[in-house]
Amino acid sequence: MSQWPLKKFDDFSNDVIVVDGLWGSGKQLVSTLVGGFERVEHFKYNPDYDYLCATSHLGAMNRNATVTLLQLIAGRNQYYNLIGREVNLRWRDETGPRFHPTPFKFLSRLFSKDGEAIAKTIDEKNIANNITTHCIYPVSGPIVEAFDQRLKFVEVVRHPLHLVTHWSRFLEPSRWRRVREINLTVDCDRYKVPWFASSWAEQFAQAKTFDQALLSVNFLCNWVMDVYTSNMQDKSKFHFVEFEKLVLDPDTELLALSRFLGRPRAKGMKKIMRQNAIPRKNIADGPKMGQNYRWTALEKDEKVYSEAMMMIHEQGSPDLVASFLKTISRFNATWNGPLAKFE
Repeated sequence: MSQWPLKKFDDFSNDVIVVDGLWGSGKQLVSTLVGGFERVEHFKYNPDYDYLCATSHLGAMNRNATVTLLQLIAGRNQYYNLIGREVNLRWRDETGPRFHPTPFKFLSRLFSKDGEAIAKTIDEKNIANNITTHCIYPVSGPIVEAFDQRLKFVEVVRHPLHLVTHWSRFLEPSRWRRVREINLTVDCDRYKVPWFASSWAEQFAQAKTFDQALLSVNFLCNWVMDVYTSNMQDKSKFHFVEFEKLVLDPDTELLALSRFLGRPRAKGMKKIMRQNAIPRKNIADGPKMGQNYRWTALEKDEKVYSEAMMMIHEQGSPDLVASFLKTISRFNATWNGPLAKFE
């Protein structure tokens, strides 16, 4: 074993923007909008950031190795972005050219040169990474250490009620146990349990699917709120976006996001807003294009809310429903979003 610590020398100085949130919180929308600000890359999914932060939190990797790998991966990703080495050509993917504000400029990178000049351009123009992560806000310490003053961490929060409807579908065995669901998990007597549930893995493994969703959303929402209300983080590096407020009043939320990022909107922002159907009359209204649990032209918010609440009472175990209702009250007291009036 080496006596010398791992270290990333001669790192980039560009901003690293991380858009995080729980599964189903609306990260994809926010990540796309972040790519509509000046000199910010089109977003991409890279679960390596999730794996590293979660693995470090679980004590399976030391902090020095985690921080160094995060720096290496972020630098590599951004350089590869600029030379077109990781251009996604899939037409249906939101990370592909169809949803890019300037698709021809995006595709032209396939024919670009590499070299030190590209690396200098990243720093000189401060071309920001746009990284999408999942469920790692409470364990984001290694990311803060890795990027320090370069970091702009955007956490997307969404009302717990609508998260449960999403999670209950995702955790169905036919989805959760698919080979292509490449999530970091722990082995609880040969049962697949998500990493964040490792401290209560047996409870997760023994619960029915809907209760697994209630347990997970309840645990994660409270964990996020615990960290948010604590004094453990440098608040200047973090910005919270409430999904419900964003889709109803995007101009106000985008102005606040612009100030946090220190970047004006680019010309492609209107296209991004149009593709994602914002602003909306109802929170549940959404674009008719795309994939993966996208809402499309549902009922008014009050009806959607009441139907979701009815489903939770019908399918959830009484003790878990009671605990979940307390989480909703805490969430409403913390964020006071548009759905708080239906509590």
